[in-house]
Amino acid sequence: MTGVAPRETGRGLLLLYGLASAILYCALLPLWEGFDELYHYGYVQTLAHSATLPEIGKSRLSMELWTSLDFAPASHWIQPYFERPSTSFREYFHLSADERRERRRALDGMDQTLRYQPSRRDNYEAKQSPLTYLLMAPIEWMMAARPLTQRVLALRLALSIATITLLWLGFGGLAARLGLKEPAQSAALFVLFSVQMVYAATCHIANDALLAPWLLFFLIALIDLCESPTARRAAIAGLLAAAGTLIKSSAVAFLPLLLATLLIAIRRRRNIQDALTMCAISFGALLAVAGPWFARNLILYHNLTAAPETAGIGPAALLGALPRLPWRGTIALTLHSALWTGNSSMTTFSAFTINLALILFAVCALLWMRHIHKSRNEILVAMSIGFYGVALLLITFAYFISSSGGVIAPMAWYMEILLPPIIAGSFLALSRHGRAGQWMAVVVVVLWGYVAAVTWLGKLLPLYGGFEEQQVHAGKLWNWYWEQSSQRTSILSTLCPGPVWLIYLLLAIVLASMGLLIMRLIRMLLAQPESTNSATGKA
Repeated sequence: MTGVAPRETGRGLLLLYGLASAILYCALLPLWEGFDELYHYGYVQTLAHSATLPEIGKSRLSMELWTSLDFAPASHWIQPYFERPSTSFREYFHLSADERRERRRALDGMDQTLRYQPSRRDNYEAKQSPLTYLLMAPIEWMMAARPLTQRVLALRLALSIATITLLWLGFGGLAARLGLKEPAQSAALFVLFSVQMVYAATCHIANDALLAPWLLFFLIALIDLCESPTARRAAIAGLLAAAGTLIKSSAVAFLPLLLATLLIAIRRRRNIQDALTMCAISFGALLAVAGPWFARNLILYHNLTAAPETAGIGPAALLGALPRLPWRGTIALTLHSALWTGNSSMTTFSAFTINLALILFAVCALLWMRHIHKSRNEILVAMSIGFYGVALLLITFAYFISSSGGVIAPMAWYMEILLPPIIAGSFLALSRHGRAGQWMAVVVVVLWGYVAAVTWLGKLLPLYGGFEEQQVHAGKLWNWYWEQSSQRTSILSTLCPGPVWLIYLLLAIVLASMGLLIMRLIRMLLAQPESTNSATGKA
């Protein structure tokens, strides 16, 4: 899979596919259907309108947000957690068209002074690191006069467009440093942009969105630091490490990787004074930027990450949970939800299809491990996956213990940060295995094209357009599309933040670009000579 210029595989078309998918997801996703979006948006609102950081136990949702639940329906999965009356999607679908329109008018016409009045509901997302919310707060402040649905959509679009663009740029940079050439690089990016959970984690208001692109640029900085150790590169790595922890506290898991990289750089420089200077610069930048936030957590909560679920959990409790965790169910749920989770409605995809995708990734991982020792750059990427894997295990134990066994796996959005390096490593492995690798790459591309198409046409559009069957059967779905188009349009027009015409237009763009990319990638993948991809870096 070598020797094909990037332009031949349509990098621009890939960006169009990713951006159109993200904008469509933002426009289609009903208000508060994103994971904990009501509370994440409350964080942004606190920053924008009170110019203060929220505090656990003190910050509350505004009355505007709390009142919005009178008019916007919610998933039956999250209704019990509101501890107040609300309307499920099924109940909303059975309202008359006039009642739905009246609710949307009431939602868009709420008294704007309500945003300055606290409700009785605590904002449990006040614990989150602040960087993403600080970036969104000016947009919220500037759009203060607009209806709630428009403000939420604007913030979603700003966050998701930035995330997809950064993923597109960062993935290319990391792939180049790993020696992943075209068309395998574009095939890998196509698969990344076809994973539903990428958009479920990106296209609602939350701090998780920026974490995946951050890791790509952090890995690029570490690889560059290893290749040519300089004070400037040490400072960049330290600043990026600080940015990651200010996006989400779980990025602390990657700090040992920064230390390992600096040790490698020290070995290359063979000058103790220069080495100590680089360490001081890197960790000095980290502490200067992120230190005040974590100091605040220690002062206010006596907890570095401000996560209440980890409070009081020591080594003894973690070891005690080890034999009690239902490992088979934990592993299955973790892996499945990393690839497909139907937002806060928690719907699922075909288990057979997701299992097939997981098997293919597992095979790729085994193939990758055969050659990984030959490249220092690949070892760094694998180490990042390993460090975060350990963090996920600790997070799982923490949730399992704090919920008394009720939660057996990390939340779905925790895993998305690892998808880009895992997919890059998978296609790097396939690129080294001749014709068999080329055909397997084609299978992976086609499989994820199928998953993406069914996600839109068979899952998300029916879920929010009024299709109430629990199991999606092709015949019933076909009849629903053709016989209930007017009802579907009526429901979508009042339920979704984006206009219906835009949703349909974006859907057409996504499907058309997807089809073009699949055909082009198949042709380019199979046209490659049976040679192996070169690896960069030294062992």
